[in-house]
Amino acid sequence: MPEPLDRMRRRPLLAPLLLPLLVLLAAGAGIYGLGSWARTTVVVLVRHAEPQPTSGGDPDLSITGERRVAALGGFLADLFVAGKVDHLYAADTRRAQQTAAPVANQFGLPINLLASNDWPTLARRIKSEHRGETVVVVGYASTLPIVLEQLTDTKVVVGEEEFDSVFVVVLPSPGQPRVLRLHYGAPAATAAPAAESQRGS
Repeated sequence: MPEPLDRMRRRPLLAPLLLPLLVLLAAGAGIYGLGSWARTTVVVLVRHAEPQPTSGGDPDLSITGERRVAALGGFLADLFVAGKVDHLYAADTRRAQQTAAPVANQFGLPINLLASNDWPTLARRIKSEHRGETVVVVGYASTLPIVLEQLTDTKVVVGEEEFDSVFVVVLPSPGQPRVLRLHYGAPAATAAPAAESQRGS
């Protein structure tokens, strides 16, 4: 039985309507993909504060170090307008964990501990697991420059008595990395005792 003439006339009109719809769907998928790809990762590298003077072992922070880290959480909260840190890592020593504690309290985060064999792969881990997030890492004068170089190809030196430096690494995707060197708390003493002969530095 032949189809009615009006149905035969309407059917070809569907093709012009479907084409713009497909274009809109494709554009939406492209925008979503671009949004998920073009995200900026921020990594904050903090050296542990001043430890108690000792010839070995795993010292706690000194009174000077405790005073310094008391300002760290607020310093980072002021640094980020949104007031958000997503992940917190710290070396598995008392001085590093005690430095990270105010950050954990400020942002309600657990402290993910880093053993000595975790540092060589930390930069790769941050890039693969934390893209588009803000990560704080508390470590040593010997480990933080290595992580920074792996993230940005930028070489820095952290002085033996330099306990007040904070490196903010901005990793846009796409785009070139940027590094800011900031200072928090009281200026580091020029001759403060340090526990650099122990594990880490």
